[in-house]
Amino acid sequence: MRAGPATETALPLRGYLLSVGGALLALIWTAGSMLPAPSAGRFADEDPARPPILIHSAVRGPERVVIDTNQSLPAPSEIVVAHAAVHATAQPDRD
Repeated sequence: MRAGPATETALPLRGYLLSVGGALLALIWTAGSMLPAPSAGRFADEDPARPPILIHSAVRGPERVVIDTNQSLPAPSEIVVAHAAVHATAQPDRD
């Protein structure tokens, strides 16, 4: 007996994801139980001899740009397009 077309396409993907996901989960659990616990590290505890680092800058960022979207669009006759005309330029003579 064969399953219907919807079951045929959905089940292999689901079975693959379940088997690979289960294998990865088991691998993570195994590695977590066998590997030593990570050390605290040298930055875990605050050192009272070192002050906290505070960074200040005299450079200010650009001004905020406010775009008012409540205004209506200008009429097509009011829109000005600035572009440079493209002219064929002759190559200068090189002597």
